[in-house]
Amino acid sequence: MKALNSPSPWITLMLKLVGAILILTSLIDYITLFTTIDFQNKQSIITFTTGVVDRGFIPLVGIILTSLGVWLESGDAPSGNSASPMLRLVALVIASILGLLFLVIVPWHVMTVRDAAATEVVELGKRAEALKTQVETQVKQLKAQGPQQLDAQLAQIEQSINNGSLSGTQLTQAQQERERLRQLKTDPKALEATMEAQIAPKRTEELARIDSDAKKAKELTETNAMRSALRTGLNSLLLAIGYVILGWTGLRQMLSGR
Repeated sequence: MKALNSPSPWITLMLKLVGAILILTSLIDYITLFTTIDFQNKQSIITFTTGVVDRGFIPLVGIILTSLGVWLESGDAPSGNSASPMLRLVALVIASILGLLFLVIVPWHVMTVRDAAATEVVELGKRAEALKTQVETQVKQLKAQGPQQLDAQLAQIEQSINNGSLSGTQLTQAQQERERLRQLKTDPKALEATMEAQIAPKRTEELARIDSDAKKAKELTETNAMRSALRTGLNSLLLAIGYVILGWTGLRQMLSGR
C-alpha cells in the first residue's frame, strides 16, 4: 500500500532538505552555546540550559520533516525499505541523543537554579547588612557632631539675645532655650539622649526600609527561580519524552526490519 499515490519527488526532497537544514543549524547553535558556557558560573549554566531548551523544538521539527520525507520516498511505511536509510538512521540517532540530553538538563537546570537563587539570597543579606552598618555609621557621626551643633545653636541664640532683635515672648523663649542648651552642654548623657531621640525615628525608618527591600528582593529571587525551574525543567522533560519516543521507536523499527 502506498503512503500517498506517487508523492512528488520534489515534495520529498524539500521535506528532507528543510528537515536536514533545521537539524544542522540547531546542532551548530547548540555547539556554539556549549563553547560559551562557564561551568564555574551558575548563571552561565542557566543561560546555556535555557537556550538549549528554548530551541529544543527546532531539531524536533527537523527530524519529523526528515522522517516524513524518507517515509514518503519509500512509498511503503511498514516495509522500512527507505531509499534513504542512512539519513533516517542519522536523524533517529540524533533524536535519541537529544532525548538523553534534555533528560539530563532537567535535574541539572533545576539544581543550578536552586543553587544560584540560594547564593543570590545570601548576597542580598550581605548587602542589607552593609546598608545597616552604613546607617549606624552615619548615626554615630551625627552623634559625634552633637557638641559642635550645640555650640553653634548656643552662639546663634546668644547673638539674637545680645543684639536686641528679640523682645517680649520671643526673648523669654530664647532665654529658656539658651538655659536648656547650657544644661545639655554640661550633661553629656542628657545630650546623647536628646540626640538619640532626634535620630531614632529616622534610623528606625531607614532600617525598616532596608529590611523591607531585602525581603522583597528575596521573594522576587525565589519566585523567579521557581518559575525558571518549572518552565525550563518541564519543557525539557516534555522534549526528552518526545525525542526518546521518536528516536527509540524509530530505531527499534529499523532494527526489526519493519
